[in-house]
Amino acid sequence: MDVIKELQKSDFFVRPLPKDTVVAMAYIPFQNATKLYSPEHGIQTGTMFPELNKPFMPGCNKGGKPND
Repeated sequence: MDVIKELQKSDFFVRPLPKDTVVAMAYIPFQNATKLYSPEHGIQTGTMFPELNKPFMPGCNKGGKPND
């Protein structure tokens, strides 16, 4: 059974942003799982969701390269 596909068909799947967004309002998109790590990898990284895996890398820019 593919858990992700079942969730996408369920009532728990929501649009990332409201249907009618308003200008000058801050929005945080809802997370809809699209992929899951294996239990072992999830324990190692601290999350089961690859899109939430944001390792802290001080001194690096968004691309993971050292700042000049």
